Amino acid sequence: MKKILLCGIITATFASNAAELTKENKYRAKTAIDVSSDGTNFNLKVGSQSKFIILDNDNKDKYAIKFTNIYPYSVIKSTRTTTDYKTENASDVIEDNVYYLSKKEVNGVPIESKVEQSYGGIVSGPLVVPFKYRLDDKSIGGDATVGYYAGYGFDVPISDQYITLTPFLSAGLTQVSVLSEAEDGTTTTDSKSGFSWATGFLIQNWDSVNIGIVYGQDRIGDKNWAHEGEGWVSISVGWKL
Repeated sequence: MKKILLCGIITATFASNAAELTKENKYRAKTAIDVSSDGTNFNLKVGSQSKFIILDNDNKDKYAIKFTNIYPYSVIKSTRTTTDYKTENASDVIEDNVYYLSKKEVNGVPIESKVEQSYGGIVSGPLVVPFKYRLDDKSIGGDATVGYYAGYGFDVPISDQYITLTPFLSAGLTQVSVLSEAEDGTTTTDSKSGFSWATGFLIQNWDSVNIGIVYGQDRIGDKNWAHEGEGWVSISVGWKL
């Protein structure tokens, strides 16, 4: 299960690919890559956008991987009589078999630059909402919520690229300001804790920008509070470092 930090409006950022691919994380090939079935001959071709899991990264020369989604690879063919054309060939691998990916650079390009982390599947992490647009009175408040969310990411193809759309649910604690009026007509502002639930969706891997929208409700157990059980929305925006 992967963990991702979301925030309302300005989110904590997603970590970019590290110098070494992380064990048990999922990755997607940004270009066609070559792998090996025995760890020595890296001559099996796999198409761009194919997805795999890192099974082991302890070996200094290669990763042990398993493919979960496989796509064909393209070959440009040149002829003397016609313009160049592209053909699609089936990839040389099988899902769920163990293969090896070399850590050596090819033409000065490390393999880590040819893949990107995939956020499809079950995801979870902390949800921080620093502001809310309240739908009942059309006001913007700074009542923060800190909670935890869980969701499932779906890979959505757009042209030859992919984004991950992740619906999620969240629950957490909120701190709100409550106005109260005394018998003499004076008003005071008290800070009270309450419970928040939220739902929404996040779009990830869109030109390295992650955006989403969150809807939720707050309850402090006081029916006299103007926003008790009323809806609010917040926007999440993040990016990769």
